[in-house]
This record gives sequence, C-alpha cells and structure tokens, in this order.
Amino acid sequence: MTKAPTLSVIVPVYNLELYVERCLESVSAQTFRDLEILVIDDGSTDASPEVLAELAEHDPRVTILRQPNGGHGAAANVGLDRARGLYVMFVDGDDFIEPHVAETLLHAARDTDAELVMGNLRYHLSGGRTDIFKPVPGATRILDDADRRALFDMSATPCARLYARRIFDAEGVRFPAGILFADVAFSPKTYLAARRIAYLDRELYDYDLTRPAQSMKQTDHRVLEVVPSLTDLLRHCQARGLFDPWRPELLRYALKHVIDWLPKVRALPPESHVGAVRTLFGVLDRYFDASWTGAPLRQLAGRRRGFLIEQARRVGYAPLAWSWALERLAHEADELVESAAGAPLASYQRAKAALKRRVLSRLVL
Repeated sequence: MTKAPTLSVIVPVYNLELYVERCLESVSAQTFRDLEILVIDDGSTDASPEVLAELAEHDPRVTILRQPNGGHGAAANVGLDRARGLYVMFVDGDDFIEPHVAETLLHAARDTDAELVMGNLRYHLSGGRTDIFKPVPGATRILDDADRRALFDMSATPCARLYARRIFDAEGVRFPAGILFADVAFSPKTYLAARRIAYLDRELYDYDLTRPAQSMKQTDHRVLEVVPSLTDLLRHCQARGLFDPWRPELLRYALKHVIDWLPKVRALPPESHVGAVRTLFGVLDRYFDASWTGAPLRQLAGRRRGFLIEQARRVGYAPLAWSWALERLAHEADELVESAAGAPLASYQRAKAALKRRVLSRLVL
C-alpha cells in the first residue's frame, strides 16, 4: 500500500462543466504537493464526467469517484469515507483556491496544534471581488471558549478550513445526506468536535456566487430542507451529550436560521405558506419548547416582528401566513388605485404630445 498523503482535498461536483476545470487546476497547482484529490461526481448529467476524466489524466493524484445523485452532503461523505490524509479540506467544484492555501493552512495547524483551522472567504460577485467574511477579527490566534461560542453566529461554510481527520473518524462528524443546506448541520458539529481551533485572518478561498443554480438562491419548496439539516445537528448533539452544555448557542443558531429563512418561505406559492411556516418553526418547538420565544426571539427578529410571531404561534402560525396574503392584497389594491388615478393624466399627456406634434408639423411646413 502506498504511503498515506498528508492532505486529502475533497471536491464534490454536480453539473459543473463550466467551472470544474478552473477548480481542479487550482487544487493541482498547490505549492504543497503531498496531497490526494478526491473528486466525487454526484451523478452529473452534463459534460462534467468528460472534463473530469481529461483532468485526471494530467495529475495522478486525482481520483474520480462516481455515484448516483445524492446531493452535496452525500458526495462530501463519500470523500470523507475514502480520505487517507491526516488532514482534510473541502473545495466546491465551482470555486477555486490560490496556490499557497494548503501550505498556509497546514503550517498554521502544525504551529498551533489545532484540529480545525479557519480562514476567510473571498467572495466573487458579478461586479468583482469583495473580502467580507471575517469571523473573528485579529491575527492568527487560538480560539478560547468565548470565541468558540461566537462561531455559532458566523457563516456555516465548511470552506476555507482545514480539518484533522480525527474529527470525522473519532467524533463521527458527517454531512446530512440527500438535502440542500447540509452545511448548516455540518459546521457546528466541527466546532464542538475539534479539541483546538485556530483562526487565520487571511482570505484563503475564492467563493463564486455567480452561478445561477447555487443552493442559496433556491426559491422552490426545497428551501424547507433547512429543517432536516437543523434536525440532524440537534440530534447529533443530543446523541453525544452536547445539547445541554451548548443549548444557548444551539438555540440561537437554530432560531437565527428560522428567522433568516422566512423571506425564502414567503417566496413560495401562497397556498403552501401555512404548512411551510409550521414546518419551519416546528423544529424550534420540538427541541426548545417555548424557550425560544420572548427575549431570544425579539433579539433576533426585532420587537415588533417577534411579538407578531409569538401571537401567531398561539394559534398554529396561520396568522403569519395570512398577514402575507393581506399585505399582497393591499399592494395589489394600491396598484389598482394608482393605475386608475393615473389614467386621466396619461390621457392628457398623450393628447398634449399629439397637439405638440401637429403644431410643430405646421410650423415646419
């Protein structure tokens, strides 16, 4: 058997024929060479398999693993099950990294004896690049207990991070499979599993937000898959005796996601609003009873919206959905009134323009 590599880079891919070449070339170009590159093709139906096969021919460290479509989390889990490295990184197939990233993260892990090293994202938007992700301001540092608790308020991305494989082998950390937003469950598990966490205040990952089919742009019923993701996290914590010690952080984390997801639910078809709202808030009621209401709710949602949510909760959340319907009807009524009021003005403006054209035509003649 060949010697195990120091680092395993896991790259989930699904229908990314326009992006994956850039991604894999950036991983192959790392200045740290002792790595394996595990590419999981999650049932792509475009030309991604052909692109991947060609790229693998140029780098023997690349292994292509194919599976029926099971979602990003399932693909990442396949990579974790096959990884042989002492450390693990994730790079999504539509993103990329600069050549020094693996070396920088590994140096930080060895210098600090950290099992999780976190860096910043560099977001790529259609208008350019903006460095906006700063989880814990400052230079490279070991996170204390207060810092670790503060991580629950930060982005749940698994990217721009280096993980010791012990987190996955000994602590049983995995992504929930078959759903969107698997990162929501995954990242907090790693915060609790790592015995030591280091933060490196540098932009270490190029995160591309320009792809139209990105999961965070989801607008159909799958937005509710945040609920099984949160459920997976809370069950994991219960099974490992972590729920009670970390209850305040878990409550705030779950509540923040539910509040943040309300606009996504509102964008669903109106006939599904009542059921969707009940599903969304149901995860809070199951795991936290009424303790998520009151101060925790109003701190995140604001006093007025928090009060309205509390009142709606008393009668099964339906009034929250009804309020959206009333707002929509009021908006439509406003448009009708404005249209009716504007009709005479529009007729006058058209008649005035016609008269002006006639006068001007006579003057020219």
